[in-house]
Amino acid sequence: MLERTHALPKEREWMLRRDNWMSDTIQNEFLGMFAHAIQREIMSQISHCSFFGLTADGTTDISASEQFSCCLQFVDSDLRAQNVFLGFYNASDSSAETLFSCIKDICIRLNIPLERLAGYCFDGASNMSGRINGVQAKLKAECPVSLYVHCSNHALDLVLQEVAREVRLIADTLNFVQGVSVVISESAKRKQLFRSLFGSEDVVCNLLGLCPTRWCIRSTAISRVISAYATLLETLKTLERDKSVRAEIRSKISGLCTQAKQARTYFGLVCSQALFEPSEAVARSLQSETSTARAVLECVTVLQQHMQRLRRDDSFKELMDKVNTAARCNNLKMPNPSRLSKTPARIRNTSEPEALVCKSGEAQWRRQFFEAVDLIQTELKRRFDQSGIKVAAQRETTLIEAANQNLSGLNEEMQLPEKFDRSRLQMQLSLLGDLTKERRFTAVKELAEFISSLHPQTRELFKEVEAFIELCLCLPVSAAPSERSFSALRRLKTWTRSTTSQKRLTHLALMHIHSDILDRLDIPSLVRSFISNTPERKAMFGAL
Repeated sequence: MLERTHALPKEREWMLRRDNWMSDTIQNEFLGMFAHAIQREIMSQISHCSFFGLTADGTTDISASEQFSCCLQFVDSDLRAQNVFLGFYNASDSSAETLFSCIKDICIRLNIPLERLAGYCFDGASNMSGRINGVQAKLKAECPVSLYVHCSNHALDLVLQEVAREVRLIADTLNFVQGVSVVISESAKRKQLFRSLFGSEDVVCNLLGLCPTRWCIRSTAISRVISAYATLLETLKTLERDKSVRAEIRSKISGLCTQAKQARTYFGLVCSQALFEPSEAVARSLQSETSTARAVLECVTVLQQHMQRLRRDDSFKELMDKVNTAARCNNLKMPNPSRLSKTPARIRNTSEPEALVCKSGEAQWRRQFFEAVDLIQTELKRRFDQSGIKVAAQRETTLIEAANQNLSGLNEEMQLPEKFDRSRLQMQLSLLGDLTKERRFTAVKELAEFISSLHPQTRELFKEVEAFIELCLCLPVSAAPSERSFSALRRLKTWTRSTTSQKRLTHLALMHIHSDILDRLDIPSLVRSFISNTPERKAMFGAL
């Protein structure tokens, strides 16, 4: 506006009567108006819902302040699952009592009835998931029919972390991948050397480091090391001879070079790729906003079946063929095939002679690989043996079977809320089977699309079924929405904005994450509200 008044002296004098319309106070007021309008729009969508689900997680921002993120999952009028971010909250500590108070405060301020809470999904931290004093136990006391689900992505990541910690072969491999990526990436000269050694027909790629907070990075990092192994080995050999490299770095490079010359390292890479690649494909699927409990259990079953197939001798032979080919091409050192081994005398409890055992490298590698496969299968069974996700999956199965003309009874194990009329729901499920004779459903989402496409008068016949669908679709099975909000937090609160106030940060986050709602807001209405707040603004801007 000032720019436009350079040739208009009277208008410019009017504009300069006050020079603080762009002050931080005015900016914060505008941001608050926009954020509150977004929250009102979100609550207008949620107000008609019979049930909703909750995800919450915490992290530390760049100024070392605790940020507690809350998200809701609900089903809209078209029976589509929606995830909405409610805001960041600076909890005084991370105890279960404090975080539970934050959740209750959010529900009160936004007028969300806590009794409609159908389920909640948290990570495995004791303050959130504790069965006695955790947040989930306190929510269960408030809403006895609600279900708790341990985040499926966190559960799967814990499985892979357990394998990386307990199996020596996998642990050494991941340390090697992290070591070479750090050594090469921390220096522009080394990175340029690595890139210059690629052939004219090779695809140049950068090495990736491992990140403990990212679920789907291990297989990509391992695959890049495998594809560029020859170039990587040549780079390490060159750097090992380079006297300009600092002594401590050169000693680290020497160790990595010695490790890279061993065929065992390459075997660890192909084994890790065989284990992590399908696991992370499942992890990507579980992050979907439309993922349900039944889909989670099916994905885990598929992964278990794949791991069972990897435990066969022919699968191990395929891996060994890759190792033998790479060993010939890169002159890698294979283990001695005729090495004999026996138990040391100091730990033997008998004087009887012991037969010598051929302890070839291939036999040891086979045992270590099968140990990793067995551990993944055991941990998958343990981590996903959750009562909440099983009850939710049973609800979905009952609904789908009813739509496929295979109606079973509504038993008590389904833990349906009291608002359901069981006899009416049973009758409507029977009618649904008659209506869908020509169709075959495999997921609740497909059934929801079918119901939403019916004539409004026909939909009235299935009110209880719609509520049942809503109950199934509103249950979150992954804390990915909260994790995504942390990515937004990292973009908003940088080291140059580390002193941003909590209120401003939450308002900016709401506007950033819900940019689609922001674009639909009635700006003239908000401006009129801003002008009407003080007599000075009315005198300055007049009526809009």
